[in-house]
Amino acid sequence: MGWWKFGRRKSAWPGSKPVVRQERASGGILGFHAVRQLIHEALASYDPPEFYELELAEVMEVILTEDQLPELEDGSGKDWNAMGGVRARGIESQRDQLPVDTLIPIFPLHPNNSTVPIRGEMVILINFKEKGFYISLLNFFNSPNTNLLPGLSGARDEEMREEDFKYEHFDLEDYENIRRIWPYQGDNIYQGRWGQSIRFGSNIIPDSHEDGDSTQHSPNIIIRAGQLLDADAFGKGRIVEDLKNDVTLKKTVKEDINADGSSVWMTTDQSVKLNRTKSNSQKHRLMSKVHNDKNPIDGGKQIVINSDRITFNTKRNEIMGYSALGIGWGTPWSFTIDADRQFCVSTPRTRFYTGEYSVLVGPDAMNSVVGGGHPESGEPEPFPLVGPDAVDSNLASACGISIGEKVLISSACPSFLTLDDKAHLQSCKGAILHLDDCAGLKDNQGSFLRIGGEALGITGYVKGRDDMGQQHLVYGEELTNLMDSICNSFVELGGAILDLTAIPTGAGPSGPISGGPPNVLAIEAWIAGVETIRARLCDLLMKPE
Repeated sequence: MGWWKFGRRKSAWPGSKPVVRQERASGGILGFHAVRQLIHEALASYDPPEFYELELAEVMEVILTEDQLPELEDGSGKDWNAMGGVRARGIESQRDQLPVDTLIPIFPLHPNNSTVPIRGEMVILINFKEKGFYISLLNFFNSPNTNLLPGLSGARDEEMREEDFKYEHFDLEDYENIRRIWPYQGDNIYQGRWGQSIRFGSNIIPDSHEDGDSTQHSPNIIIRAGQLLDADAFGKGRIVEDLKNDVTLKKTVKEDINADGSSVWMTTDQSVKLNRTKSNSQKHRLMSKVHNDKNPIDGGKQIVINSDRITFNTKRNEIMGYSALGIGWGTPWSFTIDADRQFCVSTPRTRFYTGEYSVLVGPDAMNSVVGGGHPESGEPEPFPLVGPDAVDSNLASACGISIGEKVLISSACPSFLTLDDKAHLQSCKGAILHLDDCAGLKDNQGSFLRIGGEALGITGYVKGRDDMGQQHLVYGEELTNLMDSICNSFVELGGAILDLTAIPTGAGPSGPISGGPPNVLAIEAWIAGVETIRARLCDLLMKPE
């Protein structure tokens, strides 16, 4: 292989004009001094052609560690400017030159865009202003992974030959199946060694991205990292096997948003076949109803990100999200929000569709956070009890609502339950409302009903009825005993009246009430009537369980 020199002649600045002496302008004969001046001007302005030298060179070393850095000439330390440079041996000008450390490090021609070669690859050297640069790797084998031709620049010692195709952190066998991305008409493709790529393409080729039709004006940017790393999980293992069985190592691959490691697809008019089976909620009923089951497969302008984990983080300010047609989230596990200050929701309507609803608040609430909600920790644990049935002393200052088989409503004092004008409380059989000391119901007009307290009963007050005052109502067993006493009095009264043989008067007995013995039948009928009333009162005041 040879080397080439391309020359160019520097020209004057654009638009400049040569200076014309008066003698030449007038057409007269030039004198000695004028001729000598013209010669000096010509010599001063003479600029010989400047040549750019291009030469093929073999990369002998890549400077990537501090130990490889050369020492500064003054001995003050390492020359960090050499980091990232390469020692490359020209196949003509430096053929057989040894040792390698006598080669001067060279750097990429472009300061902001470079490809780091590996030992044994070929680069193109360019010399400019007596300084060397390299501008490109040679694509001998059309492989995005390696294009190695060790030894092309001449002599090497035995140790160097033993190191051919061996690298400290780069195993060629692990990456031999990394292939070029399938090219489509008009694409710009940037591809790395390890299965990452960026495609500036379109959807104008039918079936290029599994769309059946050609779509004009459909630019896309497809970014992926990790060629087919998850192929087995999505039934694409056959594609990987085909690559391994390709002895030419030339078969190209297509991006796959499911089987590739991590992907970002930015499209304008293209269907993205994202598989959500493993990541979406199993039932997926709510999002289907609210958001009409929108899917990247529907196409249109969209950005789809897919990976094992996606993390958004801001170091100073907020994460803001806006959506013209709603926001939907789905997961087969837990949706969790941690906020050290507050969690705010502003909406005219709030709906929860759940089989269990639990709320635990208070300074000790975090001490009894339920576990679960992640594949490693299993299903969520039962919600901890609060109130008098709680067994965890850490819940001393926590209160909560748990709605399930057992409903618990607990709150630290003072507590308020505020309901609107259509509030409705309803319970099935067996509901119990237990309040410590006393309970009260009060309306916004000032009337109230109080149960318990010092009165040990029910106290009612109706605003505007000062004539009634606060009415104390006895209830339960006390009221039953009172009614029982009244019934007993009626029995005694009836018996006394019917047992009378005469009515005493001031003049003596009025005479016999009846001509015979006491009316036993009448007394028994009276008692039976009273007992009937007693039974009805008992049923009314103290229903048996």
